[in-house]
Amino acid sequence: MSLAIKFSSLHHIDHSKNISQKIDITDQGKALEQYINRLIEEISTSKNRRMFEFQRDTTEVRVAIQGFLEGKYEKNAETNAKKLLHTEQKTQEKIAHLKNEIQKGSLFQAAIDDDGISKVIISKADHSEYLDEKDFLLHRGLPWKKRIFKAVLITFDSSKKVKDIFVFDTSSPMAKYWWEEYLELKEKHTDSHNTRTALDVLDKKVFSKFKKKYPADHTIIRNSAVGYFRNKEEFEIQDFIDNILENYVPVDPDLKKEELIAKTKKLPENHNFDTRFKIKKDEIKKRIVNKIALTDSIDLILKDHVEHLLETISSETDDEGNKFIKIRTDTGYDRFKKNDN
Repeated sequence: MSLAIKFSSLHHIDHSKNISQKIDITDQGKALEQYINRLIEEISTSKNRRMFEFQRDTTEVRVAIQGFLEGKYEKNAETNAKKLLHTEQKTQEKIAHLKNEIQKGSLFQAAIDDDGISKVIISKADHSEYLDEKDFLLHRGLPWKKRIFKAVLITFDSSKKVKDIFVFDTSSPMAKYWWEEYLELKEKHTDSHNTRTALDVLDKKVFSKFKKKYPADHTIIRNSAVGYFRNKEEFEIQDFIDNILENYVPVDPDLKKEELIAKTKKLPENHNFDTRFKIKKDEIKKRIVNKIALTDSIDLILKDHVEHLLETISSETDDEGNKFIKIRTDTGYDRFKKNDN
């Protein structure tokens, strides 16, 4: 892999003081170089992203990015920095009554050649305050370990036409002012499409593949997945894997958890939905019913996520080897009460 940075720039943005200041990064030491390289790597490899499209080809940032492809860097980098300053000022005015404040930060821009593929990265990293160990004064700067940033990665095809646009945001939910007002993008897939598609492919391409061989694991994992969609406001593929699969201990030791994780990671790319999106609750209800055949005449239907599943429903075997399902229920108890006489 050969990655060449054709151009990079850094601007400090302070909307409260109306300042967009270019920072010379040509000779700033190894630390800043390492920071930039880590930022590029994180943006390029992150799965915490969403696909977007430009609203129009004539927007300010879109035209500036085209200038990058033509080798006109400095002027267009300034255009993007000033656009962010003005966008943050307008957004701050709108949210001032909420007692929220847009963090001051630095705008990093880069034009990259990645094995012959042209890419542009625009990223805003929030500054953090820290107490300097030498002068014991409060300073503000780029966070070294826990980076808080918003970014867009734009990839072009061989004819310099936009191929993919991915937006990243370490905050939750994604800052709308960043992608809608500043970058002037629109979502490629709706939240409804993402929720619907994610639930469908998880069920059909992952869970159903081990339903027959590992029924107990299927019931538990599927129930946990439904709970994730019910209780979370946002879906993030890695967060879903961490919560539902990574720490799961299979009932059947033969279940290959690593295979489930590998399949799940590939779902967004293979089935055209985002790795991050807002969960639309109205798309869940009709996709969460799980029907379990108990006998030829009886089905157990899980209509939603069941809290404390294994405490509510369990299986037992009596001394004669007969198998039973035991369900803890107040409402159903009277319907099946036996006459002890």
